[in-house]
Amino acid sequence: MTGGHGVELGLETDGPDEMRRNARRNIKNGARNIKMMATGGVSVDGEKPTDVQLSEEEMRVAVEEAHHKGYTACAHAQGTEGIKNAIRAGVDSIEHGVYLDDEAIQMLLAHGTFVVPTLIAPYAINQHPDVLPEFMVAKSVEISEAHFESIGKAAKAGVKLALGTDSGTAYNDFENSAAFEMELMVRAGVTPLQALQASSRNAAELLKINQETGTLEDGKLADFLVLKENPLEDIRAVQGEKDVYKKGRLV
Repeated sequence: MTGGHGVELGLETDGPDEMRRNARRNIKNGARNIKMMATGGVSVDGEKPTDVQLSEEEMRVAVEEAHHKGYTACAHAQGTEGIKNAIRAGVDSIEHGVYLDDEAIQMLLAHGTFVVPTLIAPYAINQHPDVLPEFMVAKSVEISEAHFESIGKAAKAGVKLALGTDSGTAYNDFENSAAFEMELMVRAGVTPLQALQASSRNAAELLKINQETGTLEDGKLADFLVLKENPLEDIRAVQGEKDVYKKGRLV
């Protein structure tokens, strides 16, 4: 929305008609996922993660445009009401899902909506209180416990999880964050198997590329890791020694 979360990264949009136009414009320009901001967040001053921003009606038309083309739509959604608005709007995934109540979890299950936890985003902020803005750290610390509890409850209920890190946020890079995110998920109550599936099969299903990758099957891309230790016994094995294969070749 105008003045909403992430305005420096995307298009300020108000009302269903403008949302439809901007979704179409983004797809025309090459977007294959439409991301919307259903709530406020941690990284912007003057707003709260629980603030409701884009409405259900606004998000629904963007979802329609993405789905018409066979593409996906997701929503940054941290507060409970914004999460529910986004689920009802038909998004394929909720990014973050900080404040999930029992009703929201049942809605996720009923709609088959994925959650991408990104636990590492607030975790990384919390490790650097001396160099980051006070408002950002304060909000990040405030949401952390609820975030872990929500993801643990969602996993136990059988909500589909997909791995993501929100890389680009403070001290959260593309090099090492994914493997550590899996550790944080397990700390939150996700089983090691669920974490592995989130990083492979589920992620491929969410992105609609599961006919090409995500599982080891004949005819799919042979992209996989060979680990020294068993990640089902200790998920930190994915951070350790490994061989990486891409299209069947050791790289």
